Amino acid sequence: SDAAVVYVYLEDSAGKSAVVSYPDSTLAYAPVWLEWKIPLSSFAGVNAAKIKKMCIGVGDRKNPVAGGAGLIYIDDIRIIKP
Repeated sequence: SDAAVVYVYLEDSAGKSAVVSYPDSTLAYAPVWLEWKIPLSSFAGVNAAKIKKMCIGVGDRKNPVAGGAGLIYIDDIRIIKP
């Protein structure tokens, strides 16, 4: 099967949104736990103090394709000061 990108989508209370994708499309197939630190500044145009929605996905957010299968563990989602 083809590799698919893993992404994080944030949306603020004003409806502004941004997506950050992991730079390596093979992340979804990684056999070990990997840490992915994303600076909030990567979500251009989104007010980090007013986040209302967060989505974590695999594939193309704008053109989703049904039929994928697998298991991904996600933990320790947090925002910290640098």
